[in-house]
Amino acid sequence: MTTPSIGLSAAMHSPDSARELPVNGLLPSPRTPVHDAAPATGGVPLRGATVLLVDPDRATRESLQASLADIGIGRIQEAGSLEAVQEIAAESTGGDLALVSLTFGTQTPELITTLRRSGWNRVVALAPTADIGPVIDAVGAGVSGVLIGRRANPAAASIPSSIHELSSREIEVIRLVADGRSNKWIGDRLSLSALTVKSHLARIGRKLGTGDRAHMVALAMRAGVIS
Repeated sequence: MTTPSIGLSAAMHSPDSARELPVNGLLPSPRTPVHDAAPATGGVPLRGATVLLVDPDRATRESLQASLADIGIGRIQEAGSLEAVQEIAAESTGGDLALVSLTFGTQTPELITTLRRSGWNRVVALAPTADIGPVIDAVGAGVSGVLIGRRANPAAASIPSSIHELSSREIEVIRLVADGRSNKWIGDRLSLSALTVKSHLARIGRKLGTGDRAHMVALAMRAGVIS
């Protein structure tokens, strides 16, 4: 996602403020760090703030992290999956602001709910497009606001959000496909018939919009679903 322009300190210190922010950007343009700046509302200085970046795409997380560091954010955490968010939620009592990508698809509401319950009262959804469906779901899950922009990694723009709807079994299958295994080998490894493996691949293909095994693997790797 790009590094657009919003009043970040306002978003951290007012749960409703993100609704008033421009939707064409996320973070300020590069400028002199404001390490000692404190918001007018009396909150903590930016250098004492904790911000969590939740996005499946590593390049996007790195871009956002660099922008946050440039403006003086003191502590920046990252999570690339629902499991990573659940671990953070179990080990902490929350923070000042969580930025959650809507590219997690059907997992997004659970991500938002998990964060809100664990003390992240200011959760802002990052929407790569203006598609209203995911935005409505995010608002229903309790986000403080929604910001729209494009992804920092151009290659990630071509990844269908449905890739995050793959089941654990489908991910196992695509991981073994990436290793160059045949349907029969995968079936033997997972105690499935070759026909069942073929059915899994057909469902994966429908979700990803491609029947080509190499393309499936490429999409899964770019999205961080497999490595």
